[in-house]
Amino acid sequence: MTISRKAAAAIALLCAVALLVGINVIAEKTLAGERIDLTEQKLYTLSEGSKSTIAKIDEPLTFRFYYSKRLGDEIPTYGLYANRVRELLQEYVALANGKIRLEELNPEPYSAVEDRALAFGLQGVPIDQGGELVYFGLAATNSTDDQQVIPFFQPERERFLEYDLTKIVHNLANPKKPVVALVTSLPLEGDIMAAMQGRPMQPMAVMEQLRPLYDVRTLGGDIAEIDKDVDVLLLAHPQNLSEKTLYAIDQFVLRGGKALVFVDPNSEMQASRPSQFNPPGAPHDSDLPKLFAAWGVEMLPKTIAGDRNRARRVNAGTSSRIQAVDYVAWMNLRADSFNQNDPITAELSALNFASAGILQQKSGATTRFEPLVQTSVGGGKIAVEKVQSPLPDVAGILRDFKRDPSPLTLAARITGPAESAFPNGPPEDKKKDAAEEKKEGEADTAEKKEEAKKEPPPGHIAKGDVSVVVVADTDLLDDRFWIQSQDFFGQRVVVPVANNGDFVANAIEVLAGGAELVSLRSRGTSTRPFEVVQEIRREAEQRYSAKEKELQDHLKELEGKMKDIRVVKDAQGQGVVLTSEQEAALEQFRADMVRTRQQLRDVQLALRKDIDRLEAWLQFVNIGLVPILVGIVAIVLGIVRMRRRSRRYETA
Repeated sequence: MTISRKAAAAIALLCAVALLVGINVIAEKTLAGERIDLTEQKLYTLSEGSKSTIAKIDEPLTFRFYYSKRLGDEIPTYGLYANRVRELLQEYVALANGKIRLEELNPEPYSAVEDRALAFGLQGVPIDQGGELVYFGLAATNSTDDQQVIPFFQPERERFLEYDLTKIVHNLANPKKPVVALVTSLPLEGDIMAAMQGRPMQPMAVMEQLRPLYDVRTLGGDIAEIDKDVDVLLLAHPQNLSEKTLYAIDQFVLRGGKALVFVDPNSEMQASRPSQFNPPGAPHDSDLPKLFAAWGVEMLPKTIAGDRNRARRVNAGTSSRIQAVDYVAWMNLRADSFNQNDPITAELSALNFASAGILQQKSGATTRFEPLVQTSVGGGKIAVEKVQSPLPDVAGILRDFKRDPSPLTLAARITGPAESAFPNGPPEDKKKDAAEEKKEGEADTAEKKEEAKKEPPPGHIAKGDVSVVVVADTDLLDDRFWIQSQDFFGQRVVVPVANNGDFVANAIEVLAGGAELVSLRSRGTSTRPFEVVQEIRREAEQRYSAKEKELQDHLKELEGKMKDIRVVKDAQGQGVVLTSEQEAALEQFRADMVRTRQQLRDVQLALRKDIDRLEAWLQFVNIGLVPILVGIVAIVLGIVRMRRRSRRYETA
């Protein structure tokens, strides 16, 4: 029996539909958890850090996923994100081999489930004018009733979803937190003046990121000794430390303690927050020259680093003419500036620095100096006084900027053998010296001091291996340089735009002896700049900036000459009639000014010419080239098929 061509086509179509449905059914059953992650940073693939953290769970954990179905019905975006959260939670459950139990709950209004959600601290959000609340959060507990909560899953933080979940697993599986001792002169834990005025203290985002992971203890005043249970000492902008405190830090590091040190030749964070504790005009720099010398590192005095290639673009100029200019003292450093062999920086994508200092290894150092963060090849030195004004001359700094032949180091890890910065033991009590001088005389006191120098007291550590991370910038910790903050029904939502907080957390994690969360903190990089466009813009600005300045100077000169002619007055202060020569000169100045302004506009338009050309090419590729290529392929295939048919007819 022969089958007509139409019947064969219909049967083939039915078979194709059946095959498609069958493949989908099989895939749904067997490949539900499989995915292909085509993102560059593999944001949708569970990282090795998460897998390692889950593998170390030694007690059962319970995840209660509270999700109001009405939220997804009313706002489909949240419904899609809820599926993403649910699928990721299921992956955690599958990897935990029974150590994680997942419960999904729909908190109906005025139900016991809603009461439990509120008791956990979840954020209820009104969905209509009637005040009905919907929920979209997570409450996790362990066998000892420790709790970790995500009050409300924000779609803006989707890039950080895995980190947030793995951090919860880590905190519940490791209830004992490493101890971090904090010594700082910066308002990292909130504005004290605000607290004195009855307003709430809002800690910096970096502290909010550290406190769930570590036992942070703030040390104040003169420190005689740092407790032995401290894992990491965090020094942020140490100013006016006493000799006794410096000695305590010295001995802590030599006996094996780890330190993360932030110093700065010009702390913009401190300068922007004057108070009675930080009066206007007070020094805004910090350094530890005595300890640094013992550790084999130094920060260049009165010098900051700039980077022409990684400068952040800011608004400069006057109120009447605002101009976008690259501020080379504010740097947005990318992955090529980070040490890819160190776990602290290997996974980072972006760091924002502001008026940062420059570190270098001290001559004759016995320690190893390993750069962690450096400028690009466009880095150079800037005198610190140029940026200390409240409104620095951004355009002038850019115009006078000169590149160094080599990248400049902004952060470094210092390891290896070092000697104490106090070779003769702890510093002497000056009050005691004064009393002794009164009783025993200057000669006798000098003799006793010489004896003390010969033999340090018992317990003094003269040598040891140090492990220190030094960062020559404190503005890296300032919220305004690395996060975007928004209020969500009274809840503060923080969205990072750079990895500044990740860098701090990574450094403490590695110094404290763990690195499981390091691989996921930086998976949520927020910005993907157009590198080619930025490079074209920089090259164009370098070509035209000199001509632009020349024309602007000429324009100011013409305006001054016109003003001089207009203000000519007689002896009685009355306006005088201009001579024909003056009128001719004035007309010439006006014509010259119009011509100069036209040239200036041409130069400014030329700055965007290459970028506009690239934009037009990209638009053509995205809009026109692909359809053209598809059309060409279709034409070629049509020609090939026609030739095959003609050959078939010829042979027949």
